[in-house]
Amino acid sequence: MDSRYWIGRKHSAMGMARDAATAEARLIHYDLAGRYSIMAAQCLPFSAAAGQRGTRGERAVLHQPLPEARLPAPVYLPTEDEGS
Repeated sequence: MDSRYWIGRKHSAMGMARDAATAEARLIHYDLAGRYSIMAAQCLPFSAAAGQRGTRGERAVLHQPLPEARLPAPVYLPTEDEGS
């Protein structure tokens, strides 16, 4: 399958998520959109500069947040002087 097909499915699922009547249905459509995005990324990529398919060694890369972006937010704990 071509990546354009999966990207089209992703856009369709995102539209359905926006129009969903319940939160559960919205989450299902967002999950499907994510899966379609992964399928599109696994397709053989096009070279943006040349407009041709990539070489045999190229693979699609899914951009994920940096590890420090996944850390939990710091928790503020008052000291004994600030407390009661």
